Amino acid sequence: MEQYGEITENRGDIAMVNLQRHLICGECGKCGIMSGAAKRNITIEAHNPIKAKEGQRVRIESDDRQVIFIAFMLYIVPLAGLLIGILAWMQLAGRFGLQGGQELQAVVAGLVLMVVIFLGIRNWDRRVKNDPRYKPVITGLLLDKDECDDQTET
Repeated sequence: MEQYGEITENRGDIAMVNLQRHLICGECGKCGIMSGAAKRNITIEAHNPIKAKEGQRVRIESDDRQVIFIAFMLYIVPLAGLLIGILAWMQLAGRFGLQGGQELQAVVAGLVLMVVIFLGIRNWDRRVKNDPRYKPVITGLLLDKDECDDQTET
């Protein structure tokens, strides 16, 4: 995935880049931006192998497979945990003959399993935070602002 932004801070091999969100980004809330024109830009860390300087506009690329993997981990795995927790509780309740409020208990069990999975994902995220496979890379400089206007939302 290719994005465009401006370097706001340089930390050696890592640069803080102010990105304009893509039209495809939507308003999922993952990046902390819910709505509003003033909140459309986000700042990310990116590897800076080309040694771009503060104030320069850059092209940033992320591995599509890693983006899909992260989306899978953040959305599909917790949802699967919720469903597995609900179904497992219903099976256990039926097997042990538990009576009354099984549906509510199953939903609570599913939510508990989903929270445990989210905590596991959070722990995993802390471990791989500085792993270069999961960081975008600055691949080039933009000479003209118009080069990226058709790729971003204004």
